[in-house]
Amino acid sequence: MTGLARRPRRPHHSRRRGEEGETLVEVLIAVVLMGVAFVAILGGMGTAIISSVTQHKVTSADSVIRSAAEKVVSDPYMSCARSYETPAPPSGYTVTVTIEYWDGVGSFGRPCPTADTGVQKVSLTVHSTGPHPVRDARLEVVKRESMLS
Repeated sequence: MTGLARRPRRPHHSRRRGEEGETLVEVLIAVVLMGVAFVAILGGMGTAIISSVTQHKVTSADSVIRSAAEKVVSDPYMSCARSYETPAPPSGYTVTVTIEYWDGVGSFGRPCPTADTGVQKVSLTVHSTGPHPVRDARLEVVKRESMLS
């Protein structure tokens, strides 16, 4: 056997081609990275949903207050009115009407003066309720008594 070249033996722990695998550390790193990505995506989706709900409530409150203001403007002037009727708001919203009266000198005041000057400032406030309430929407309308008789 002196003339034959002997092929060197491979150790048992060496891998053959096509038998490579992932080590436990590589698998754990991959799982952790996928978990972090999943949490980031889920957090972004949650934020988007909350933003959408908030924007919907703000838009709805704006619509409710504008409808109430249109109704107040279209109603006839009432001397020393305690309130003006507004359309019924959708569930989750309340409308508050506050009336101040022109004193004829330079400011508005809360109680109706003995002689109504024919000018009222009607303040409308829409408040939203529920799990994600938004800031109140406010709008002021000045009503004047018609001079046409």
